Amino acid sequence: MDKAVVGQNVWRYGVFNNLGQYIPITDQIASQCGFTSSTDLYGNPEIRVSFLACSVQNLFDQEFSLKLQVEITSPANLTVAYDVSMNCPLDAPWSPREIVCEENYMEVSVRRAVPGIASEALNEDWVAAWPVAQGAMNQVWQVVFHFQNSSVQNMMATQAHALGYGVNTTATRVLFRTPYRTLQTEVSMVQGLEVEVARATVFYKQAWMILMVDTAVACPINPPVFTASTLSWVTPRILPSLVKFPDQYRDEAIEMGLDGRVIDAATVVRNRYIFLTDANFISISVPIGAPGGLTESDVIDNHYGTTYSIKLLLDRRWQGDASDRTRHRSLKAIRTPFAPHTPVFINHTIPEKGYFDVSLGNFLPDVALVTIAIGGKPLTPEELRGRGCNLAEVPHPNNTRAFTLTVPFEDPLVEQEYLYDNIRKYTLPLIYTLSLVPRNKPLIYPAVIECEVPDVVLPTVEGFCESGRISLAMSHGSLDRYWVPYIGGLRLTAELAESQNYTAHSDGSRFYLSVPLLAAGLVYEDISLQGLTARLDFNLRNNKTLAIMVSFPISCHFPTGKLVVCFPNGTIAATVLSLDTKPALDPRRTHLRDESCGPVAADESRALFSFPVATCGTTKRFEGNYLVYENEVTFKREMIPEAKPVITRDSQYRLTLRCHYPLNETLGVWAQRLLGGVVTPVPYALGAIDPLAAYRQERSMDGHISFQMAGHISAGATETMRFWFPILGMALFGLAVLVNITA
Repeated sequence: MDKAVVGQNVWRYGVFNNLGQYIPITDQIASQCGFTSSTDLYGNPEIRVSFLACSVQNLFDQEFSLKLQVEITSPANLTVAYDVSMNCPLDAPWSPREIVCEENYMEVSVRRAVPGIASEALNEDWVAAWPVAQGAMNQVWQVVFHFQNSSVQNMMATQAHALGYGVNTTATRVLFRTPYRTLQTEVSMVQGLEVEVARATVFYKQAWMILMVDTAVACPINPPVFTASTLSWVTPRILPSLVKFPDQYRDEAIEMGLDGRVIDAATVVRNRYIFLTDANFISISVPIGAPGGLTESDVIDNHYGTTYSIKLLLDRRWQGDASDRTRHRSLKAIRTPFAPHTPVFINHTIPEKGYFDVSLGNFLPDVALVTIAIGGKPLTPEELRGRGCNLAEVPHPNNTRAFTLTVPFEDPLVEQEYLYDNIRKYTLPLIYTLSLVPRNKPLIYPAVIECEVPDVVLPTVEGFCESGRISLAMSHGSLDRYWVPYIGGLRLTAELAESQNYTAHSDGSRFYLSVPLLAAGLVYEDISLQGLTARLDFNLRNNKTLAIMVSFPISCHFPTGKLVVCFPNGTIAATVLSLDTKPALDPRRTHLRDESCGPVAADESRALFSFPVATCGTTKRFEGNYLVYENEVTFKREMIPEAKPVITRDSQYRLTLRCHYPLNETLGVWAQRLLGGVVTPVPYALGAIDPLAAYRQERSMDGHISFQMAGHISAGATETMRFWFPILGMALFGLAVLVNITA
């Protein structure tokens, strides 16, 4: 039957007997009555029927006919019945003894014509069965089973039928059929090979006659032998249970066949089979993949591989003595074990062509491509071609094929990453989903292809030092759309530009930026009496990872005027000019609140102060969202005498220095109290808060947890903070406290 018609439906079959009654064929009935259902090499359902099977209409053992009915049931439980009538003539004369070793049963039929008087001696099975036959009931067919330990078991034919055996007579023959591995069959070793044997004598008794028929049957059941390149099936040349006189044994014909039919010697040579016979064995060797068999794909645990199947036939005819002429046929369906084959993935990409070029093979024709996922998005072959990808199947001479795929570098699903200089890395993440036809077994194959291409046009920047500002002009490159601009560690947004008085605009091909001196984002490299050196770190970062792609530092030197600079590390720098007062003061005689903190550099016209916020008498206070540090520059006037001030020409001078630091960071500290255990808190720092320099955690006896931390806040001042919390829920086995400290 065509597997395409059967599809995924369920099928079963039955036969009509000579009374027109329908009999469903089960596995038990099949092995007892001579039916075999399987598939051919290509998966098409197949039914084989013995000429001497139950319900076969037999015309003098020469013409045979049978009416079958096949029922096919769909998943919706709809059943359609098909009637099949077969009529077959006998194609060759019967041998006196015919033995068939099918996949599910062993069958022997013996000619029951009575010959002339002979002087031949009785064989040993007849001798053992003779006492049983003499005492048996008249006009009843009976069976005697013989065992290797010389014991026997007799039963009526009806009892044998009940045990699953087939016993019958036709116009000219006596038939015995048995399933494999029954209680009355035995496995014996012949030349080291397994043979299953059923030694049975069928007899019929009348008042004046006893008809005894030797219906012994033997079939080789030893498994085939596999190597990496061949399979071999070896059987004994002589089966002792079937040959009574080995010294008189003579082969008449030994032939090899495929799919139940004998093949000629030319086909054996053409297919590169090896068919050998010696004194002890008959051997068939077949190269794996040779004609006459079928190589199929398989998938086990998402590993691709193949199996090779072939249906062999060994058809033999021999003569034991003048009356012993036997035809013995063995059908052997062989499938090799799963042989893994790693799919071959080849990267043919040539970067200068601007696209990925890959292939995945080598698969048999029963493997179909379902989808290819690019960047996690599954695409069917039609969808791939629709977005400009080229997908094709390339056949190979060994009946395999590969799937080739090209994907443009510019496809949106291709990942791009800038590496360095003008080098860009294109990454193509692929997941192939394939399926075995028609078994629908999936195979998943992932692959990642990377290609570095020197095709990046980098932006160029030209810097300008203007009066009180640092400016730049950037010409766009080819990757600017994937990058975002930053000023140091601050992302350049419209809000930042507005708050810091930046000037930023673009004309399409160039981007312009101007940053005023002392605005947030600048780095102050040096400050002295001669001037202030400020640096603008303009960089472009990856819009996903924020990694710096390119950086353009621009430094400018500005003359030192009157200024106060609050550095992010908690240092304050300020200049004092002599012209701030009338008459002018001497800047070299100025100091902070702490008179020991004088200028770090001074001359007759200016002085430069630089000090940490935690020194020189600096005070701090909170104002809204800011921590304000404040100090004063005062002028040390000369008094004569100093104890009793008198009129002096020196000016009264007081300059307030004030820095505001935003309170925008939070430090989370975990403390845990375990009853009877050791507490191990884990401090950590976020953003501008430096990691804690030291901290101590204590466990008090009055049901509280306390700990203190020493570190420095964003302004650079060293602070010590002590926290003390009551423990709630003392019945608990443990308690965790989360403290958010804003500093």
